[in-house]
Amino acid sequence: MRVLGVNGWPGASHDGAACLVVDGEVIALAEEERFTRNKHAYGEAPLNAAAHCLAEGGFTLDDIDVVAHGWDLPKLFGDRGLDWFADDAAALEHLLPKALFPRSRDPRLTFVNHHIAHAASAYHLSGRDRGAILVLDGQGEDVSTTLAVGIDGEMKTLRSHTPGWSLGYFYAAVCEYAGLGADAAGKMMGLASYGTPQDLTFGGALDFTDEDFTVGVVPPDLRSTGSTDEETATIRHWLRHLEKALPDAPNRSVRRFDPRVGRYTKVTDRDPFEYRDIAATAQAALERAVMALVRGLLRESGETTLLVAGGVGFNATLNGKLMRMPEVQDLFVQPLAGDQGVSLGAAVWCAAQEGHRVRPMEGSVAWGPQWDADAIRRVLEASGTAYTEPADIAAATADVLAAGGVAGWFQGRAEGGPRALGHRSMVAVPNPEGTRDRVNVRIKDREAWRPFAPSMQEEAAEALIGTTTPLPYMIVTTPVTEAGAAVMPAVVHSDRTTRPQTVSAEVDPLYHRLIGEVGGHTGTPVVLNTSFNGRDEPVVCSPRDALATFHRLPMDALAIGPFLVRRPDGAVGEARA
Repeated sequence: MRVLGVNGWPGASHDGAACLVVDGEVIALAEEERFTRNKHAYGEAPLNAAAHCLAEGGFTLDDIDVVAHGWDLPKLFGDRGLDWFADDAAALEHLLPKALFPRSRDPRLTFVNHHIAHAASAYHLSGRDRGAILVLDGQGEDVSTTLAVGIDGEMKTLRSHTPGWSLGYFYAAVCEYAGLGADAAGKMMGLASYGTPQDLTFGGALDFTDEDFTVGVVPPDLRSTGSTDEETATIRHWLRHLEKALPDAPNRSVRRFDPRVGRYTKVTDRDPFEYRDIAATAQAALERAVMALVRGLLRESGETTLLVAGGVGFNATLNGKLMRMPEVQDLFVQPLAGDQGVSLGAAVWCAAQEGHRVRPMEGSVAWGPQWDADAIRRVLEASGTAYTEPADIAAATADVLAAGGVAGWFQGRAEGGPRALGHRSMVAVPNPEGTRDRVNVRIKDREAWRPFAPSMQEEAAEALIGTTTPLPYMIVTTPVTEAGAAVMPAVVHSDRTTRPQTVSAEVDPLYHRLIGEVGGHTGTPVVLNTSFNGRDEPVVCSPRDALATFHRLPMDALAIGPFLVRRPDGAVGEARA
């Protein structure tokens, strides 16, 4: 059975993506933003992503049995009195027009409930036969939190919360209040560790029990009109309350033209770092609410394995706390936890419904586009870029890093999700601590307090982070050992934690070897790893993207396939001057 899973549609959608699942195995996955270079692909159907997936499988839409969408769009629109299409043929044409996807027949179109798609992405791809499932995001069609259980291939929903009580929207409202912007949860998670939590109830707005939480400032039955979600209305309720409950006024922002970058940019009244205590309070409140939900879910389901998906699942600090709960004996957080992951979830849900055994994730989400050496060489030569072809690209790149350089690392298939995991990465030696400031401020043009993460050979994990548990997806924080803090200070956050990626030689032999070559110079097989992109842009996808970003940012080198590109004068670390 061939299933094309999709997320996104023209209009109020985000994180458009597509994946191809054949007989329960993921063949390809890509995000629309990587092709259009519009971060989060707001309002875009996954046209390029779907075309890539079909090409990767050698198919056209005629060869596809089912197109599975990760939202129940007829319900989403119908419940709000909005127009949807009269039949599936018209809906499919809206999503995947024949002008771009010629076909002699329409495959079956299936709309999968959004939280069911999230849950399926965690359960069916986890490799576990059973477990408790927690979905947390902004919202689906009519819920924002779902507690479920999966046993022997079947999922059952236990209970849920409505959109007005969304923990995702609560966190987004505090982000907005602090001047970070509502779509900045990752930034606020990093900022939180610098602050001190205050009143976790936010002036009585939140209430916690041992196994749940309640929200007192947003009606639980809140329903918007003329919109497909309750985000704006929910955040508005929260912002009104926060202005009354918090001692600091909201950090207002305006858009001003910045001649330095040649475009309008957002400017806040105050430095968002001044709101670190508020960020810490929101993070602690989120953790308390979710840990309560988990206790109730595990008790009710009788399970000790916890499976997590939904956008809140990107909160690595929270995930670290969940992993260390005594009730949780096994944790799997789906690394494509956001809405890009519902393309995957919808597809594997359909496959499972048809009786296919879904092949689980095995430490990698590199299912995207790739280019062979000849294709990369043609791009380099067409652009007039000088390059060399060293005998060993891993050793040559390690030489650059050991000399204090920062390099782009562009290898193999592109990953899905927001974390670069050694295929579209920017890498450096994580010592000295000042490397963090150089990469943050001078190269990536972002706040100096933003944390970085390490990629380490899995054999070194016990010495650096005190665990042998594989953590391949950089989605859980762990404490750092004394030895780890000494050798990788640029990736140790202010709360003495880090967000590690453990790299297996079996799953990613080339990246594992690069890290080992660096260890040959430094004594420790670990690198600082951040996504290969500039400010406010998606992770690079193609060789042209990589070259454009490399030439624009003050990096020292680019390892692109088997080729090494250096700055024209060849001076490693020139950008540090």
